[in-house]
Amino acid sequence: MRESAPPSAPLSEREPQPAVAADVLPAQSTKPPRLNIGTKGQGPAPTFASARRALSARPQSPGRPTSARPSSARASGDPLAGFGYVTLSPIANGAFSTVCRAKHLATQREVATKTFHKARYLQPGNAHLAQAMRNEIDVLRRLAPQQHPHIANIIEVVETAQAYVAVLEYCGGGSLQRLLQKNGACDRPHSLGLDERLARSISYQLADALGHMHGLGIAHRDVKPENVLFVGVGLETIKLCDFGFAVACGHKRLKTVCGTPQYMAPEIEASGSKEPYAGWAADMWALACCMFELLEGKPAFRGASVTQLNMRLVRASHEAFTAATPQQARALIKRILIMDAEKRLNAHQVMGGMWFAPNRRAAAARAEAAENTPRHPPPTYRDDHSDEERENAPVVMCS
Repeated sequence: MRESAPPSAPLSEREPQPAVAADVLPAQSTKPPRLNIGTKGQGPAPTFASARRALSARPQSPGRPTSARPSSARASGDPLAGFGYVTLSPIANGAFSTVCRAKHLATQREVATKTFHKARYLQPGNAHLAQAMRNEIDVLRRLAPQQHPHIANIIEVVETAQAYVAVLEYCGGGSLQRLLQKNGACDRPHSLGLDERLARSISYQLADALGHMHGLGIAHRDVKPENVLFVGVGLETIKLCDFGFAVACGHKRLKTVCGTPQYMAPEIEASGSKEPYAGWAADMWALACCMFELLEGKPAFRGASVTQLNMRLVRASHEAFTAATPQQARALIKRILIMDAEKRLNAHQVMGGMWFAPNRRAAAARAEAAENTPRHPPPTYRDDHSDEERENAPVVMCS
């Protein structure tokens, strides 16, 4: 009898659990009057409004929108109009937040907006939701200064009368999950994965993003194809998104059960014993599951029921490899999908694998080209100078 995979949906339909991130952050009041998103050890934590001012005060990169105070433009019916944005279309609508495509009017830059509705987050009894929102914004703010190319970075945070809105980088190329489905990947035998070159490029970029996050003490905890977006239709660049379960944990171990079952590490599935787990190791397990799926076109772990799926997870009993997975990629995946989390390869070790040699060479070439590119244009001379004057002109050194 053919086994079918259980729905690839997060636990509890992505509703934050009552204990979300309580393993690393202090509990909040059950009726917070204002949302607190500051980091510990920096004095009184700022509100969303002050965070917005702080983010806007940072040096802006070209095309980066800056927030403006609400104005009469709010009369247009778009709550973001007073901040210089116009909402274009919905992207996803969840039980607790809404994601839309929008545009910054001054720069015409398209962005994504994630709206957290106050009516749900700040009502009495929903302190765990407010905590989850604080965690997500805190993680995105910690990641923002580096502007990693493979993370969907936050641009700013604005507050309207009804909601808190995180403005994020927009990725218009669709999700990796959609590409896999379009390419023929499925839960049936003889399903097709992606071309090896494309699968390797995506895996390398995803490992790069995770290595950067883990270096900052941040765990994502929901790595899966649905949360990997392409920047454009050319499928050349990906960005990791949806930090709803992410947490800035440093070297602390975690206890919260969260994520999507098919990509969940066995130590999380077996957490009925309340043993804490390492966030980075759980992310690496999910990365290996994604690598398997990119090449084989089917999930690494499947089961006719959630119970059977969990049994296979806690035994690290993944689907068999086929000829679609080259030996070098197979060796990497096998060194991650192991029960002993401490012995799993970390992101930088994965990027150093033989399978990724072409990607390392390409990255080195890009870095060398960027280093050799003059930071300033070469000096120019007036047209009325003679050739002799130009030849004898002093050399101008560019720093």
